[in-house]
Amino acid sequence: MTALVGQAAAAWRTAADGYGVTLRTESPSGPVMAVTDAFRVRQLLDGFIGIAPRVVPAGAPVVLVLRADSQDGSLGPQLEVRDGGPGLEPEDEAKAFQRGVPRDRYRTTRPVGSELGLAIAHRLATRLGGRITVVGHGPEGGARFTVTLPLREKS
Repeated sequence: MTALVGQAAAAWRTAADGYGVTLRTESPSGPVMAVTDAFRVRQLLDGFIGIAPRVVPAGAPVVLVLRADSQDGSLGPQLEVRDGGPGLEPEDEAKAFQRGVPRDRYRTTRPVGSELGLAIAHRLATRLGGRITVVGHGPEGGARFTVTLPLREKS
């Protein structure tokens, strides 16, 4: 997982720079292992990192975070994407992964795409056996999306 996050960040750094957005990563110093489909995890990361520069103002951050496990240790690795954009209103958090809902809600106030990306991210996380959540205003001020993967198999 550590290498996967590093690869995603490296692949998107030039695009983020082009938008004037600061892309940074936070991860443990050692490896984080997961029994999962790396291709699908990368699709999730690419989707979130690809959406963020459209809504994040120049100079604001996009932060890609990897944690070895959930805060209470009951779940597997966590991937988090946070940004310094406008975020989501609290009433929109529950609907963020419904097809087209974010686009319809925010199209008059910020640049939006098809917003299929969030619905696809939800499906991908679920197919991986994980879950995805959103907080409308995270530490950087914008949205915080968290994907929690299942615990790795014990040997």
